[in-house]
Amino acid sequence: MMAWREYDLKNVYLPFIAGEGMGKYFSDPAFCPLKQSPKDDPAVAIMHWSQVFGNASLTWKDIAFLQEHTSLPILLKGVLHPEDAKLALEHSVDGLTVSNHGGRQVDGALGALEALPRLCDVIQEEIPVLLDSGIRRGSDVLKAMALGANAVLVGRPCMYGLAVAG
Repeated sequence: MMAWREYDLKNVYLPFIAGEGMGKYFSDPAFCPLKQSPKDDPAVAIMHWSQVFGNASLTWKDIAFLQEHTSLPILLKGVLHPEDAKLALEHSVDGLTVSNHGGRQVDGALGALEALPRLCDVIQEEIPVLLDSGIRRGSDVLKAMALGANAVLVGRPCMYGLAVAG
């Protein structure tokens, strides 16, 4: 298997590598220590982002490190497969967020709503299950709750409200 650095990035659909959707990242003060401002050299900032957020060395064992260093609840986001839900329980996470990250980053990913019932079957109400993906109106909330979600995350409707002056 090739390391990610060996891939020809011109043939990979990842909008972030092209700098799309990076506005929040570029304006985050946490990235000011870069040698150059992200706005001055987007390529350096994008590659730094890819090393931080695309860290393939992270494993399930890293959850123990987080649990050792915080008393905050740890919710695992991006879970779509029942086997990952089982592993989340084995590693004592405090909750799951079922999400395909809007489907934008991984074109063709399984829809979060489709994955939700299978994950809830595994979790059996041992920990909260949240749904984050595609919630645009009240009926979406009702569907998610009917399929087993304890709660939903509603970032997009908030952005719609802000877009029309709140």
